Amino acid sequence: MRNQLGSYCQTFDATLRPVLGDLSGALQALDAAADSGSPTPIGRQLRGQLADLHHHLGALCDKVAEQHAYVLIFGPLKSGKSTLMNAIAAAYVSEVSSLPAYPCLVFVRSGPRREYVVTHYDGSTASFTDTKALHTRIDTAHGDLARAIRAAEERGEVFDPQEHFPQAIRRVDVRVPDSALDETGAVLVDTPGLYTRMRFGYDRMTRDFRNAAACAIFVVKSDTLFLEQVFSEFQQLLDLFSRIFLVVNVDSHKRDLSEGGKLVPSLEQSQPEAVLRAFEQLAMSAPLQKAAKEGRVRMYPVDLLQAGSAVLQKLPPDKQPAGFRDFRKDLSDYLASSEYLAAFLRDSLQRGQTLLAETAATVASDEVTRLDEHLADLDQQLAFTTSEHKRVQAALQLDWTEAFARGGRELDAEVERYARDSGAKLLRTLGASIDTWFLSSHSLQWLAAGQWQPLLQDYRDNVLAAALRCFDQQQTQLDTGLDLPDGIAELLRRADVDLRRLKAQALTELGPVTWADTPRVPIDLDAFPVRRSMLDVVAFRSLDKVRQRLFGPAAAPDVKIPGKEKAARLGEPGRLFLHQCVAQFRGDLVPNTVTTLCQHFGQRLFAATVAALRAALQAHLPRLQAHEAELRAERTRLLAIATPLRHLAEQAHELGQKLHALGRQFDQEATAAASPEVVLRPQPRRGAEPAPSRVPQPGKPR
Repeated sequence: MRNQLGSYCQTFDATLRPVLGDLSGALQALDAAADSGSPTPIGRQLRGQLADLHHHLGALCDKVAEQHAYVLIFGPLKSGKSTLMNAIAAAYVSEVSSLPAYPCLVFVRSGPRREYVVTHYDGSTASFTDTKALHTRIDTAHGDLARAIRAAEERGEVFDPQEHFPQAIRRVDVRVPDSALDETGAVLVDTPGLYTRMRFGYDRMTRDFRNAAACAIFVVKSDTLFLEQVFSEFQQLLDLFSRIFLVVNVDSHKRDLSEGGKLVPSLEQSQPEAVLRAFEQLAMSAPLQKAAKEGRVRMYPVDLLQAGSAVLQKLPPDKQPAGFRDFRKDLSDYLASSEYLAAFLRDSLQRGQTLLAETAATVASDEVTRLDEHLADLDQQLAFTTSEHKRVQAALQLDWTEAFARGGRELDAEVERYARDSGAKLLRTLGASIDTWFLSSHSLQWLAAGQWQPLLQDYRDNVLAAALRCFDQQQTQLDTGLDLPDGIAELLRRADVDLRRLKAQALTELGPVTWADTPRVPIDLDAFPVRRSMLDVVAFRSLDKVRQRLFGPAAAPDVKIPGKEKAARLGEPGRLFLHQCVAQFRGDLVPNTVTTLCQHFGQRLFAATVAALRAALQAHLPRLQAHEAELRAERTRLLAIATPLRHLAEQAHELGQKLHALGRQFDQEATAAASPEVVLRPQPRRGAEPAPSRVPQPGKPR
C-alpha cells in the first residue's frame, strides 16, 4: 500500500500540475493585455479568480507531491498557539507565529536553512532571512491593508483582497532547520485569530484544506474555556476537518487560596482532567459533544509553557507533561494512520476535481463569453472588410457608361426640346425686330449687335438654364438619375462617397459652358440687295460703293439709315434678305446649342464625375486597409488572451476526467490491498535539495 500510495501521489502530481502552466499562461496574457492600455472585455475579476485558482492548485500539487501532512492551528489571540508550535516543531518558531494579527496563513515546515517567503495575492513573492526585516514588512503591510479595507467600506463594497488590494499578503512560508518537522513531514499552519477585525476571506484562507482530511488543533486557555463566544465559530472547524485536537492550555503553577489562607495547587494543576469533565458536562455545545463522542474531537489539558520549555531543552519524553505526550502521540498516530493517508489522497483527488471544475466554470464566465463573442464579431468584420476591399477594386474597374446613360438621355431630350421651342420663339422675335428696324433710322449694326445679339445670348442662357433645371431635378431623385449596378449604392454609402455631391462638385469644376463663338447672325453685305439711285447710275457707282455709302464699312455698318431711305434703297427684297439670314442662322443655332450643352452636361460631366468617383473609391482603399490592419491587430491581441483561456478550459475538462479515473482506480485497488501499515514519507520540496535522511523515532510517522 505504501508503494501504491506513493505511486498515486506521483501520478496525481503529474496529472494536475500541467494546468498550473496553463493558468500561468492565461495570467500572463491578461497582464500583458492590461499593460497595453487597450480596453478588453476581460476585467480584473477574472484575473483575480484565475490567480486564486493558480494558488490553490499549486498548493494542492505541492501538498500531494511532497506528501505533507498539514496541521492547522486555530484559537483566540494569546491562547498559546505560538508556544504549541514551538513544542510540536521542537524548534523556536514563536518569532514567526507572533505576527501582528495580520489576516494571513503562516506555513511552518522543515527546511535546510531559516527563511521566510511572503506571497501576495497578485502572485509576487519576497524572501527574508532576518526576522526583524520580516516584522517590519508585516507592520507596513498591516497599515496598507487597513487603509484599503476602509476605502472599500467607504465605497459600500465588500472587501476582497484579490480585487481591491492584490498587494496584500496572502501567506508566509517559513523554513525551519533541525526541527521535528523534518522527521514527521508535518506542516504547521498558523491561522490569524478568529476574532480579529480583519478576518476577511476567512473561508478563502482555509479553502485549501476543505475536504482534504487535514487535521486541526484548537488552542484555548483554561481561563476562557467556559466562555461561550470562544466556541461560537467552532462549527466551521467541525465542517472543515475530520479530526480536531482541542488543546486546553492550563497553568500548572497556578495557585488558589485555601480556607486556612494558604496557597494550594489550583484545580488546573492538581486535576486538569476535572476541568475538562466540567467543560463537557456544563459548557460543551451539542455539536461539539456529538463530535467528541464520534472521536472527531479529542481534548488534552496541557501546560504549553512547560511543554514547550521541555521540548526545546530536549528533555526526554518522560520529563515532558503527560498531556502533551498523549497529544503528540495521538497526533502522530493519526497522521501515520491508513485512514488519514488514504483519505489524504482520496480527498486531494476530490479537491483537485473541484478546483478543475471551478477553473472550467471560470473560463466559461460571462467575461470570457463576451471575449469569444467579440472575437467572433472581429472575424465577421475581417471577412466583410476583405470582401469590401475586393468590391472596391471591382468598382474601380467598372464601366459606368450604362449607369449614367438614362440620366444623359433625359437631359439631352430636355435640352433638345427646350432649344427647339425657344428657337421658334426666337425666330419670331428676330423677325419682328427686322420690321421695327425698317421703320427706324437705326444702322444695320444697331440691328445686328444691339438687338439680335442680346436675344441670341438670352436664348443660350435660357437653354442652359433648362439644362441646369433638369440636372437639379435629377439630383433630387433618390438614385440621382443613375442606374447603379447591384450593391454599388451600398458600397458608396459605406465608403462615404456622396454621388450627389460628387456630381455637383464635378459640374462646378467644369466651369462655364464653352461655346464655339459669340452668338451673331451673319449678314453678308456683299449679297445684301440694294437699289441704285439715278445719281448712283450717273456717277457710275457700283453696288459695292452704294452698299458702303448706305451701311458703312462691312466691319462696322454703323451708318444711320432713315426709314424712307431703307424703303427706297432696300425695299421688300432687303426685308426678305434679312429674314433669310435670320432663318438660316436659327437653323444652325439650335443644333449647335444642343450639341454644346449635351456635351457639357453629358460626356464632360460624365468623365469628370467618374474621375471623382474613382478617386474617392481609391482614397477609400487605404482606409479599408488600415481598418483591416486594426482589426487584425485587435484580433491578435484578444486571441492572445482567448487562446490560453480556451486551452485552459480544454485542459481542465480533460484533466478532470483523468483525476476522476485515477480516483476510481485508487478506490478499487485501495480496497483490494488495504493495509494498516500505510505511511506517507515526506518528500523534498520541489526546487530544493532533498533533506538528509533520518532514522525515524518509534511511535512517530515516517
